[in-house]
Formats: sequence, structure tokens, C-alpha cells
Amino acid sequence: MEWYGYLIFVVTFLFLLWLYIGLQIAIMIVTPNIKRISETMVEESQRDPSLIPYLNDHLTSKYHIKSKFGYSLQLYELIEYKDSKRFVVMSHGYTYSHHGTIKYAKMMIKLGYNVVMYDQRFHGASGGNNTTLGFHEKHDLKTVISYVYKKYGDGIFLGTYGESMGSATCLLEQADDDRVKFVISDAGFKDLKFLIKSQIKSRKLSPRLFYVVVNMFVWFISKSNLTKVSPIKSIEKANIPILFVHGKLDDFIPYQHTVDMYESYSGKKMLFLAEKNAYHARSYYQNQSEYFSVLKEFNDKYLIN
Repeated sequence: MEWYGYLIFVVTFLFLLWLYIGLQIAIMIVTPNIKRISETMVEESQRDPSLIPYLNDHLTSKYHIKSKFGYSLQLYELIEYKDSKRFVVMSHGYTYSHHGTIKYAKMMIKLGYNVVMYDQRFHGASGGNNTTLGFHEKHDLKTVISYVYKKYGDGIFLGTYGESMGSATCLLEQADDDRVKFVISDAGFKDLKFLIKSQIKSRKLSPRLFYVVVNMFVWFISKSNLTKVSPIKSIEKANIPILFVHGKLDDFIPYQHTVDMYESYSGKKMLFLAEKNAYHARSYYQNQSEYFSVLKEFNDKYLIN
């Protein structure tokens, strides 16, 4: 074999290896190992034994609705105040289930809100073949919001509350939905592109080399574009109150993501950075009194007319 034959072989091998690695990362992103509902129930019980009993005591109904994409979305209602017009819809994080939002529901109910939780696509008891970390999820959230408005009337006062991926879902959704009156974002990322690149880098790979091919395969698998999942851009024209929360010990999504969103936002806003054992999406557990105090201040300052 001539030298150029070896060169063609090496180049072809490296190209196929590049494609293979990109494909594997893309598959990992959009079809991760999802925790079963039984697993998330156990995890929440271990972190705070009061949460699952609280859900069991306050759950008033659960049912499926259909997403615009054809799969089902599982909803869980905690209607504590039948005559109240104040509602909050809650979106959980990546690989988890609605159990991750019980802690927030508990605080919001204490503040006088009815709560609707749901399992995001590809998670919990909902359908869907993959997750897109907000790209398609924002449409599912809008479907849930529309259902709540249809069921309880156009005169309700409704906000959204999201954790991690759920934060992105909420911030992206509000960009073109003026029915949403406020957003609470906990442990959110500012731009998925930066987060994916950091994950690629953590695998000792070059983000500059692999991000493009990863995004290409993500599109083929899920018809979503990672570059369009940018919560920080979604709030550029927003004018609703937003509470930004993050744990200072978060080792998955650095809290600087939330600080950057807070500083860039020109609307009514508050920021809470939890200190004690505040790892990813765990600001609540060891900082309950501080967290609720900030939440109450946000509610009293911006949400009570």
C-alpha cells in the first residue's frame, strides 16, 4: 500500500472515531439513564422524610394530558385553596421526576398557592422518546399552563418554578407567554452550550472539536438544537419578577450561571445563594428557613397586589 493509502486509512479512521464519540455523547445527553419514580421517592425520603408524606396528604388529583407532540404528560395537583386564584406550575430536573419539586410545593402552598407538578417528557410517568433539556420541554410546559388556565379560568394568577433543567424549561417558556406572571429558577444554567462544552471537556476531549458533531447527532435523534437552549437570552425582553436561586457548592452547574442571569436581567428580581451543603439542586434541604424567608420576601414584594 502506498503512503497515501495509509493516510486515507488513518484519516477515515479518525473521522469515524470522531463521529462515533460524538454520537455516544449525544445519546448520553438526550437519552440518559432516568431514575424511576420509586427511586426518586426513596431519594427524597432520605433527604427529607417529611416530603413524601406531605405529597400523599396534599395530592388532590393526578391525570394525563396530551402534549403537542402526541405523548402523554403526567400531572399532579395539590389544590389546597379551592377559592384561590394563585397557582404555580413546577418543573423538575434532569433524570428526575416530580418528586424533586415537592419541597418547593410545600413552601409555595404555605404562601397561599395551589400547585401543579408534572413529569417532564421522557421522565417519570410521562411519555416521549428523549429529553432535550428545555428545547421541546418549553412547549410541554405551555401545554400544562394552558390546561390549568382552561380548568381554573382565565382570571388566575400563575407563575412557574423550575429546578435545573426545569429552570431552563420555565425561563424559555415565559419568553413568549404573557400568561406567566413570575418565575422562580433554582440551580439553572444560563446557556446549554456552555454546559455541554464543559461536560465534553471533563471527558478530556476538545469542546471545539466535538461540540458541533454532538449537536448534529442531537438534532438527528431528537430534532432539537442545543444552541437554542439559552435561558439567559430568553430573559432579555422579560419584564416579570424572577427569583434566582442557586447553591454555592453546586459542582454540576456552577452558581455563576445564576449570578450571570441575575446580573443581566433588567426586570424585578431577587437572588439567593444558599450556603450550607448546597450542592446541585440541594439548596433547600439544609437551608430551609433562609430559603423560605427569601421566597416570602419575593412573594410579598412583587407578587401580592
